[in-house]
Amino acid sequence: MKIVIIGGGIAGLTLANFLQDEQFEVVVNERAIGAVGGGHAFLMHNDGLSVLQELAAEKTSVAQSAPKASRHLKEEVNQQPETSASLPGQLVERFILRRPDGKEVQHLPLDNWRCIKRTELTQFLYDKLRDNTLRDNRKFDRFIYEDDRIVAAAFENGEVEYGDLFVGADGGFSRVRQELWGQTAFIPGRVKEVVGIASNQALAEKYRGTFNKFQRDDSGLAFGMIPSSGDELVWFMQYDPEISDITSVDSPIELEAFCQRLLVEFPPLVKDILNSNDFSTSYIWTTRDFDVLSSFSHKNVVLIGDAAHLALPFTSAGTTNAMLDAQMLATNLKQMDYPQAFESYYKQRSKEVSAHLKLGRALRDVFLMPSALPDEQVQIPLIADKLRSR
Repeated sequence: MKIVIIGGGIAGLTLANFLQDEQFEVVVNERAIGAVGGGHAFLMHNDGLSVLQELAAEKTSVAQSAPKASRHLKEEVNQQPETSASLPGQLVERFILRRPDGKEVQHLPLDNWRCIKRTELTQFLYDKLRDNTLRDNRKFDRFIYEDDRIVAAAFENGEVEYGDLFVGADGGFSRVRQELWGQTAFIPGRVKEVVGIASNQALAEKYRGTFNKFQRDDSGLAFGMIPSSGDELVWFMQYDPEISDITSVDSPIELEAFCQRLLVEFPPLVKDILNSNDFSTSYIWTTRDFDVLSSFSHKNVVLIGDAAHLALPFTSAGTTNAMLDAQMLATNLKQMDYPQAFESYYKQRSKEVSAHLKLGRALRDVFLMPSALPDEQVQIPLIADKLRSR
């Protein structure tokens, strides 16, 4: 059986890794040319890390880097299973929530969380693919039908890939989802984020293993920072655009001035991070989500990751959910025919992602109206139900 995956991000690459055995022929189609995917960094908890550890234990192929515009070349080498310490990213052991004046609101231990740069995780997954699995410079255009059945995916560069099953793993603005499910009714998240990575070895070492967040108690404004390597920290500014907003960003200087102005009353540490940041690589993210679809599949096409379900960022579950989608779908496809596999996958995953969607919206509402709760009852911006069960 040949499976054509549309989208070479984390969801698509994870699925390809799980399916690349004698039972399946897998082709991953990525819109970018050559380079490993962009983005900054994210938090991942034990569910996602267990998927990475499973892949690391099963796979023995390691890639050699190819020229930027070429295919990714692979060679087979012997390799011992990777331990948690050798997985990408930095261990995050504690979460500390403070007010801008320095008052500590919460200080909680975190069990097996990591901060991982997106480029590192994508490379980790690329490196475990077999030769000729990836096709780059392929931006999805449309499906090709024969007798009311999808038989191929066509791409804007004129190339076509025939297959038996097709997987839409092309992100929150999925063109696969749009073609088969119609226009998505996005729900505005009412919160925006500025995201960046600051280069500051001294601060990265000082705050190693700690997710620090400063959040106002009278309005929706917060600043968070997590070391992502020995000399870098990923940071974000979450804000209610009704407080203040910037309609367009014409230059990095304009974006930096906006952040400095909103965070002027935050502690000096925040200013140090902003001064260490290259704002030409930062961006404003307008958060949004959509209600859970009635199905993740249509005939011989199935959606995974953000293409199937997009949630607000407050739960830090997006990447983990994408990897769990891939793991579960692959397991089902190996055990049953594809209609049953798709149905089982939806029943198992839709319930959990629906819970994360509701939790994300609840955390968003508390963020926008922080004075509604006393400090000791403020929920932390992670998968709170998992942490409460400790």
